[in-house]
Amino acid sequence: MGRRLSETVTRCSKCALPSTCSTRTWLRSFHPSAVFDSSPGGQVSGGAPARRGVKTRKATALRESKACASEGSNESRAIELLCDRLCDRYGAPRPKSRQAPLEELIFTILSQNTTDTNRDRAWASLWQHFDTWQEVATARADKIASAIKVGGLHKVKARRIKDILLQLKKERGDFDLNHLLAVDMRVARAELQKYKGIGAKSINCILLFSLGLPAFPVDTHVHRILRRLGIIETGDLSKANRDIQKHVRDEIAYPLHMNMIRYGREVCHAQRPKCWNCCVEDLCVYEEKNLTKY
Repeated sequence: MGRRLSETVTRCSKCALPSTCSTRTWLRSFHPSAVFDSSPGGQVSGGAPARRGVKTRKATALRESKACASEGSNESRAIELLCDRLCDRYGAPRPKSRQAPLEELIFTILSQNTTDTNRDRAWASLWQHFDTWQEVATARADKIASAIKVGGLHKVKARRIKDILLQLKKERGDFDLNHLLAVDMRVARAELQKYKGIGAKSINCILLFSLGLPAFPVDTHVHRILRRLGIIETGDLSKANRDIQKHVRDEIAYPLHMNMIRYGREVCHAQRPKCWNCCVEDLCVYEEKNLTKY
């Protein structure tokens, strides 16, 4: 289930994104009950007042939807439009070089509840203290915790890392998860779920970034944007990671994830988002918009 991201795919002639594509499709709203008000200065029922120029963009999206629409849920179509808007702004990021699956798994543990900077420091510090996974696995948990302290929650993470390495050695006889490179997403997901402390978001990160499979990780930035657009309602990050997968096409999983993280950091902040600079503000149902630049 799901093609490797390195496989060749065809592209939509309208938007240059992989087919089959409903990009630039407007589904009347992200919400089934919402409708367009096409009058000057109109709005989407349940959404925010349209800004100048939004009417034209919506009208164009509606026209193009007739030629470029595909079957799918309202959530799927909303995600296609979101992907299109973000690709218009940032372009479509390409997958970078991958870490081995075990390295990515430990990396995701270090990334839990911390910043990217502290995660990277913890990763570097781990390898300043140890040379191999064998050394990490046989070290005392407090020694591992000391090595990764800069990343936060170091005692919990150290115990998880040690337990996973010992479990992997016991079950497979080595510190290696490369067999996951040869299986499909369903099998790989089931295998990763065996390891304690690896949640739905972490599993999706390993599938996407290491195995090249089209999973869609929902971190805090992605979650915030999806909720503000009304695409999902749950405040549970794990549930969001499970529920959203069926709405994201394989071919857009990577660029959409990367662009949403960038957008969350640059525009759609948790506090005082830059709604005045938002390319999807006309679609957003967030009630505490910040439309004043200064």
